[in-house]
Amino acid sequence: MGYQTQAFFNYETWLRMKQEEFLKNGYDQVTVEDLWKYCNTFLWKHARPERYHEEVKAIMEIKVNDYFNFASLEAQIYNVSSLDEMELNDILGK
Repeated sequence: MGYQTQAFFNYETWLRMKQEEFLKNGYDQVTVEDLWKYCNTFLWKHARPERYHEEVKAIMEIKVNDYFNFASLEAQIYNVSSLDEMELNDILGK
């Protein structure tokens, strides 16, 4: 997925704010690109909000648990065979 699109740039500020929130909670491996992918492939998969402010609100309401549920599903789809391959210590900031 091309992250450097105009749509990405429209939301980059909000994605960075959410990334900083994750970072403050100790999750330093989550990138703005990861969050953008989450929005496009999971959060807005069936219905994207019609207005910009609704999309921003949805981004700002992303919870760590929601993102990691998505990340674990994605790992299952791509056949990560063990938790070691996911480098959980890196994800959890340990």
